Amino acid sequence: MLTATKIEEIMTKNVFTINLDDTVHNADELMKREKLRFLPVLDGKKLIGLITERTIMEFTLRNLYDFDDEYGEEGHNKITDFKTIMEKNVIVIYPEDSVRKAVEKMAKKKVDCLPVVDWKNNLVGIVTSTDIYLFILNKML
Repeated sequence: MLTATKIEEIMTKNVFTINLDDTVHNADELMKREKLRFLPVLDGKKLIGLITERTIMEFTLRNLYDFDDEYGEEGHNKITDFKTIMEKNVIVIYPEDSVRKAVEKMAKKKVDCLPVVDWKNNLVGIVTSTDIYLFILNKML
């Protein structure tokens, strides 16, 4: 079951993303509005990072206590200015990989999502632990 099924069969294909030149505020608003826990960061179609719900919360809390409005929100709120908010060493998976491989990677690396990329590192989807739970649950019923 887990070995035979390919990631492309269970991944979310229409992924919400954000570009590197966008703001942390816009990323936060998109994540809240769409109830996202993970937001891939793209440069064109290429995956260059991942913003998580946790990193947004940590960023927001830091800014509550480290307030500097000299340049305004836009001046200090570019994702490019906050390299620490974006995970750059993202663990990825390929569409032709098995669900089993995804489970093994997620467990070993202790991550809850894997962006799905092609061989040129273009984002083609995302698979989350919830996607895998639902897949297994549907196979059991």
